[in-house]
Amino acid sequence: MSTREVTVGERTFELVAEPPRTSLTDDAHTLWGFNVDVREGGQVIAIKTCFVGRVSLQARMPEALQGTAEDIATAVHALAFDKIAEGLADGEIDDALVFA
Repeated sequence: MSTREVTVGERTFELVAEPPRTSLTDDAHTLWGFNVDVREGGQVIAIKTCFVGRVSLQARMPEALQGTAEDIATAVHALAFDKIAEGLADGEIDDALVFA
């Protein structure tokens, strides 16, 4: 499970991502989806449902597409964490859909 700690002002959040899911296909995957729990003090305070598209991943981390499933998972989690951290800094702490 991927995690990241984010501090905004005097608050510290822990982002905990589920493994990414894709649809079954014989072709290259085009979209990954997963939930990220936003925790504060060990309690889940929000759930972010994240989607990362192949084009987005290819544009920002093309090397991940050449790697293993674990490499892809690490990369899509990193992109989602970045987007969630931006939202938290802007005060977006509620449940939400996140397109990274």
